[in-house]
Amino acid sequence: MNRAITELTRALTFAAAAHCNQRRKGVAQEPYIDHLIEVLHLVACATGGDDLELCIAALLHDVLEDTSISPAALEEAFGPRVLRLVQENSDDMTLPKEERQRSRIAAMAGKSPDARIVKIADVISNLRALAASPPAGWGADRKLAYLESCRRLVEAGRGVNAEIEETFDRTAADAERSIRKEATLDEDGHRTAVRQLQSAIGQPVHHVYVPNTRHRANTDADVDTLCRAIARQFPAATVQHAEALFEGRRHPILLARIRSDDTESVIALAQHLCRVFDERFVGVETEGRYIRIYADDTA
Repeated sequence: MNRAITELTRALTFAAAAHCNQRRKGVAQEPYIDHLIEVLHLVACATGGDDLELCIAALLHDVLEDTSISPAALEEAFGPRVLRLVQENSDDMTLPKEERQRSRIAAMAGKSPDARIVKIADVISNLRALAASPPAGWGADRKLAYLESCRRLVEAGRGVNAEIEETFDRTAADAERSIRKEATLDEDGHRTAVRQLQSAIGQPVHHVYVPNTRHRANTDADVDTLCRAIARQFPAATVQHAEALFEGRRHPILLARIRSDDTESVIALAQHLCRVFDERFVGVETEGRYIRIYADDTA
């Protein structure tokens, strides 16, 4: 029996289960496991694939940050080195977004060489996703700002692996060319989402789903907050308590139905509601097409 193959497939199963209901933030909503496998592939190619624990850490690099898996459970499953590498690449999610970004760059030089390799692979995957399937509402300026933050992060961690650093440089250059070309054709960052959601005939009815990831009871005050946010931009809407089935469990959510031709304003409203209700995303559906609208960054 080949231990490396069995351990890696065990880690793949572990990652798939931990991230089973997660998707990437781009408009294509790819399964999140695609990103993890890409990071694994990048690390394996850059290092020769001989370091099994490094490859497993690449695959599991987001498992502490984005799932309910505990450090103790991760260490029990894959050992102390995998745990350490994953911890080195996990942000403190209690910090505000801007502070997390600053902290990520400031800490990069102090990471172990292996952790820096994983982080650079993570950034490469994120930049590829930004070019292929950006989050709804991201215009050229925001994409270029994100690209610049990625360059600063990688610059702080250079000197660990020439191959993966060269891959990043090529990816960043390709992403910049793509963004600048797009900017000449699409001055409005909402247009990709608009094209996905707009109906050619009639006035669309947009369903806006405010999730409840903290599993608390929604109150009438929450409904009032949602109504006030909608009323700033739209003359009428239907707002109600609802339930959603997620991860096999029922969760209370808020649902708004907004009839409007102004899809861009609906997307902007969804981004605003992410901040108001402190949720990572808000769902928008029109004519049977659904996307998640995010207010934060992809990294």
